[in-house]
Amino acid sequence: MSRMCDVCGKGVMSGNKVSKSYNHTRRTWRPNLHTVKATLPNGAVKTIKVCSSCLSSGFVSKKVRVPKTAETAQN
Repeated sequence: MSRMCDVCGKGVMSGNKVSKSYNHTRRTWRPNLHTVKATLPNGAVKTIKVCSSCLSSGFVSKKVRVPKTAETAQN
């Protein structure tokens, strides 16, 4: 399972953690990914991994969840 945004392609970055004594050790930064059911332009619904910046900027249209009402539950 890759740690990449399906919309913008943002992925894991790597670099150095620098301590107070200036020792360098390798570390990674992971993107803030969310698993979202989204509606595609052709109308299909698909589960994709989206970073929080793409989700908040409106690049993805989330599937609208319609709750069951009492009338539809009885039928």
